[in-house]
Amino acid sequence: MHLSAGYNEAVHVLEAAQGDFLVGLVCPEAGSVSRDDAALSSIFAAILELLDRSARETQLPSMRLAACSGQTPAAREQELTERGIHWFTDTEAMVAAHPDINLVVDLTGSPETVQTLRQILPSSVALLDRACTVFLCCMLVMSEVSGQCQADLRGSRSLLSTIIDELPDEIFFLDDQGRILDVNRQVCERHGVDKQALLHQSSNTVPAGPGQAACGPARRDWPVLATLANQREQEALQTWMDEQGRVHYYQVTAYPVFDDARRVHRIIEVRRDVTLRTEMEKRLQQAEKLAAIGELSMYIAHEIRNPLFSIGGFANSLLRSQELTENSREKVRIILEESKRLDRILKSIINFARPTSSELAEVDANLIVAETVQVLGIGSQERGVILDVRLGGEVPNIRADAELLKQCLINLIKNAHEAMPDGGRLTVTTAMERRQVLISIEDTGHGIPLDIQDKIFNPFFTTKQTGSGAGLGLAMTKKIISDLGGDLRLSSQPGKGTQVDLLLQPYVAMETPAVRLQEPRQET
Repeated sequence: MHLSAGYNEAVHVLEAAQGDFLVGLVCPEAGSVSRDDAALSSIFAAILELLDRSARETQLPSMRLAACSGQTPAAREQELTERGIHWFTDTEAMVAAHPDINLVVDLTGSPETVQTLRQILPSSVALLDRACTVFLCCMLVMSEVSGQCQADLRGSRSLLSTIIDELPDEIFFLDDQGRILDVNRQVCERHGVDKQALLHQSSNTVPAGPGQAACGPARRDWPVLATLANQREQEALQTWMDEQGRVHYYQVTAYPVFDDARRVHRIIEVRRDVTLRTEMEKRLQQAEKLAAIGELSMYIAHEIRNPLFSIGGFANSLLRSQELTENSREKVRIILEESKRLDRILKSIINFARPTSSELAEVDANLIVAETVQVLGIGSQERGVILDVRLGGEVPNIRADAELLKQCLINLIKNAHEAMPDGGRLTVTTAMERRQVLISIEDTGHGIPLDIQDKIFNPFFTTKQTGSGAGLGLAMTKKIISDLGGDLRLSSQPGKGTQVDLLLQPYVAMETPAVRLQEPRQET
């Protein structure tokens, strides 16, 4: 088939069209082909479909079938009758009966027939041979398939884009060098930037959260590098600190996308804020530690305290002896002092792990804060610390134990004093925050190093000099607040200061809480 000639003729017909097409179909003569010829029937059906589509779609010229000549396919005879289409035994009769026909389509496939048609048809009538007609039918099928594929592709892209944009995680689509090709909506919203501003940048230049600075080198623990090197999924937990000094945790995972040659072609980087999950895991670890300390304390109480009591008793007896030299007496005194220090540590451990019944009651948070600050006010002046107390006017009463809460505030204020050896400002605030009562203690001291912020609430962890304490003050404070149904929040920036927030539950009338709380006992 001469497809190129048919194509050129079809283009000429469409360009020359000044109005509607009135079509005449020329079929093979009777007896030349079977009326059940599948190929002829298929082409005939495609032409009818094209004519029907021209009436519905504006991008196609308007076309209408006027008449047929020759032997029409048997499978289409009933359809032509329903359409009111007449057919003639020869083409001349068809053209004579319908002089307004301006497009004749030859379906015979005979070069002689085409030559004859060119001689008898007026110059104003366009002629399409069978090759051109087949070409147009193929174009019709391809157009339908292409349209359906494009519709499916648009639907798939829209669905995928919607799913990715609705995910709460930040998703980066990277090339094989770690450069950004695309991002989801969460990235743009959290960082407050347009997508175009991020394209072609390395993803490690984009911090994990808005207004945040990396706590450590971002490039060193960038999992994309490991994915490129090892060609498999890599994951890293990165810590970030916001402007308020709060530490955030992000799980950054890089997924490789391979091409047909099993080379890393693209990388998908997913960043998930796991701060809440990490904090819950740490609380669980803390609870497990406390449980272990509770069991250990019982062993200590029975197995260590009795021998320690004997050591102290014999040391006292030796000090009263007149037979000891001064040098020996000094050694005994050291033994006695060390045994007393060990006894104080032992008491702290037992007090920390020993639960005691305590009835929670309605407590005025502002009053507790005012009384505690008043007691420690003199010590603040001696240290050169300026006290700034800001009591909220509409703070409701809280559900707590007054003495235990005071003990917590004393521990926190003492730590704040120790963090400001050269003086500073200590701000104590009460307010409401998300239906909880907030008691905030903020100092302008040296702050807490990032590498130990996760450890300061662990039992027996202390940064003080040996002999200054057992490292249970902050751990006890956090345990008390947790037992009260509240929460403790730490924010600290090295060189700028530390803020500890106590979030406590407001008192609800008709509530009869009775819980087991640890009541720290004063050492004697």
